[in-house]
Order: sequence, then structure tokens, then C-alpha cells
Amino acid sequence: MSSIVVFGSGAWGTALASTWARAGLSVALWAYPEDEGAEMARLRAHPRLQGGRLPDSLRVATKLCGDFDSAIWVSAMPTQITPAVWEGLLKKMDARPKAFIHVSKGILQDRHELLSQTLAPVLGLPIGAMSGPTFADEVFLEKPSAIVLALPESIPCEKARRLQALLSTPRFRVYLSRDVAGVELCGALKNVLAIAGGVLEALNLGLNSRAALLTRGLAEMSRLVYRLGGKPETVMGLAGMGDLMLTATGPQSRNRTFGEKIGSGMNTQEAMQSMGGAVVVEGVHTARAAMELARDVGIEMPITQEVIRLLDGGSPHESVDNLMRRELKGEWDSHS
Repeated sequence: MSSIVVFGSGAWGTALASTWARAGLSVALWAYPEDEGAEMARLRAHPRLQGGRLPDSLRVATKLCGDFDSAIWVSAMPTQITPAVWEGLLKKMDARPKAFIHVSKGILQDRHELLSQTLAPVLGLPIGAMSGPTFADEVFLEKPSAIVLALPESIPCEKARRLQALLSTPRFRVYLSRDVAGVELCGALKNVLAIAGGVLEALNLGLNSRAALLTRGLAEMSRLVYRLGGKPETVMGLAGMGDLMLTATGPQSRNRTFGEKIGSGMNTQEAMQSMGGAVVVEGVHTARAAMELARDVGIEMPITQEVIRLLDGGSPHESVDNLMRRELKGEWDSHS
């Protein structure tokens, strides 16, 4: 299984494809739209990944071809468009991979499902997920990074370990998990919490408030993950605590940046436009879907609720007051 096709030429998909190509694997990157892919192939560069060239061995393709009859497919497209894109792609392709992994982060807004739940019946394959505290630009520049690869139990242990070893490089360490739903939920929910983190930064409320938000955000994340079948260790691992710390505090984070703009007084549309309009802020799409899932299973997610209120035009200062003035509870009460 030394051949990989990465579907999606955003910064994250391109960074992963470049990492594996530099490690000596046979890697093709399906780029869309076609004109952007052609420009990447010509310049051997990505517009959002500065400081390095695409490896010479990385094949950038704008059309489906025989090279895609590959052992491993990695889906790296924005969450909300991924199911529709794959339904279209599969109509044009006869081949199926020996392994399918997605690296998108979010909950589908229209059906309140995880990508693994939606894609498995479409592809007729078990779906894995890879997530963790990894900014694309740092992975692209080969700065040391760690991530978790979650594979369903239906994939035999020997095959799972081979995939783990294959996708690991000296600068990109891959840990193995069997908690696909937990890893997906953590990757989605941390984006919502990162928006809240950006709001706090804009309000200049100090380090105490940041620490409280991150800690209570983990508690909120854990309640939904546990109730939907995820594992406690996933929340405290790379996909949960690790990715939350990075995304809620790192300046490269789109969700944190969006939250800062909301906290500074912009409305949702103004904040999106100021970030270029086409930038995907997954936490905006995920917040309402996560809230619906929480209601379905009977748990409270007060931070997520306030993020939704802010997206609807609420006052950032009022949201802080709402959280601080909630009924006092035990730290680990089920509805705390």
C-alpha cells in the first residue's frame, strides 16, 4: 500500500500530499478547481503554503485518470461539500481503494452526521479519519507534528498498523486509534470552541478566562463525545485536548481569527468577508449541528449555545456574562 491519492488541493490536502511524497511514496493530488490545479502544477507552489515548493515527485492532476487506481484514498475537502463531491466522483470511477481516510473536520449541517457515517454507504467501505493539532503550513515545512489515525474495528490490526507505519514520517508522527466517531467529534467541536477563544482574545479578558474556556470546553466536548459512543482518552488526546489548544490559541487558526473579528464587533457576514469570503470556517457550520446532536441526547453545551447566539448577532459581553452567571454546579456534574 505505497500509493496514495489525496482528493482536495486546499492547504491541508496539499501539505499532506507533499509530506508523503517527500517520504518516497507515490502520491497524486487531485486539484479542484481545474484552473487552480493547473497553476499549482505550473508553479510547483500553493498560494497559502509559503516558504517551500511542492516536491518534484508529487503529481498534481486536474482530471481523473488511471493513476487513481490507488491503494489509499485520502479525502481532504471541506466537510459540507464532501458527500456531494464524492457522489459525483464515484460515478466517473470504477476503482475502489484498499483504504479510505478523510481528514476533514466538522459535522454535516444538513443531516447532523459525521462524514464516516455518510460516506461509508456511499463508498461501500469502512471509513477512517485522521485528526490532531496540525497547522498545514507547519506540516508542509516539515516541522515536527503528531496526529491520530482512527480506523474502524472492521479493519484488521495488521492492516491498521501497516497504514499507520506508511503514513508516518520522521517529522509526521501518526498514532493509532479505533475511536473513529470520537476523533471526528473532537475535530469538529474544537472549531466551535476556537471561535469562542478568539472572542475572548478580542475582548482582552486575560489568561484566566482563556484557561477556563479551554478547560470547560473540554468538559463540554467530553459530554457529547461520551454520549455518542466515543472514548474518554480520545478527548484527552491529540484529537481533543491537543487540537483544541492549538486551534483556540494559534494565530494561523481560521476559527480563532473569525472569533476575534466577532469579538471586535463584526457580524458573521462582515467577519467572513474580511477573511476573503471563500475561506472555510468550519466552526460556523458545526455549531448548530452540534447543538442539535446535544439536544437529541439530552446534554447541555453552554459555550456552543453562546457561539450560536454570537453568530446570530448577539453581544460578546453578554455571552461572557451568560456563561459566568449560570447556576453553580459541581465540576463534573453531567449537566455542568
